[in-house]
Amino acid sequence: MTWLEQWRALAARIDGLIRAGEFLTSAFKVNSADVFSVVRKSFFPELTAIAIEIEQLGKVYEKDLPQKALEALKKYIAQDWQGAAENKGVVALQVFAPLAAFRSEFEYLIRDSEVEGRSLVELAFEHLRRQLVVDKEVQKRWQRAFEENETACERLGAVHLLSHGIWAFKVVAPGGATDLVFGDPLEPRSQLVRRTARALVLTEWKLVKNPGEVVTKAQAGRNQAAIYSGGILGDTELKRTRYVVLVCEADLVPLDDVTSGVVTYRHVVLPISPSFPSVTARRRRIREGS
Repeated sequence: MTWLEQWRALAARIDGLIRAGEFLTSAFKVNSADVFSVVRKSFFPELTAIAIEIEQLGKVYEKDLPQKALEALKKYIAQDWQGAAENKGVVALQVFAPLAAFRSEFEYLIRDSEVEGRSLVELAFEHLRRQLVVDKEVQKRWQRAFEENETACERLGAVHLLSHGIWAFKVVAPGGATDLVFGDPLEPRSQLVRRTARALVLTEWKLVKNPGEVVTKAQAGRNQAAIYSGGILGDTELKRTRYVVLVCEADLVPLDDVTSGVVTYRHVVLPISPSFPSVTARRRRIREGS
């Protein structure tokens, strides 16, 4: 489950509590006595549970959340509204107002088309990595492409990404976008992309046939991607995230992201003859002598 999906579930829980509070407030107009201690027994524990979930969301996904959204989350937690409301009775239902305000502000701050698009791309690559582990036919197809050339891998990768609603392209001099499958300029296909793609992403694919050249290949991919000026399809396009895909035979140590200006280059290691993660970790420990 992505952080967006977790937030949607949490937002629905917040909405339910606020609606219940509105109903109880209406009931108090008829009879202001809370004879069943609904506020103390039901509302405040739920408010506390929601605050805990909000705090956990911030801790677990601190690096993934948009900065301003994370700041709003931390501000709400620091105010400790649920603590202030404890044992305050009916009047303390006023603390639902800051919760509603936080939800509204957070929703606004995460409305970044890039966030969901980036999650889709990450899912597509993870799906492909797992396919290469369990599907021998997929493995063979990629091994043939690896032996053929870089373009063959680009085409296979682009078709896989498209199955997830991701239209991948690469850059060519003097900075234009090129379709990975057909090898022609992407601009004439812009209407088709708008009708079919959930996100448009710049990718640079590099074959790593010698593990010792992974760093130089990654640098070459970033250099090529940096030529691109962007701006083909407006909000559909991931403008702040580009992907350098390193196709290799066996697992390699993942590379960290590299940020240049407002653009983050993410490195995807794609082994065409992968081991299970436990085997890879064991081999890595042996190589490191631990």
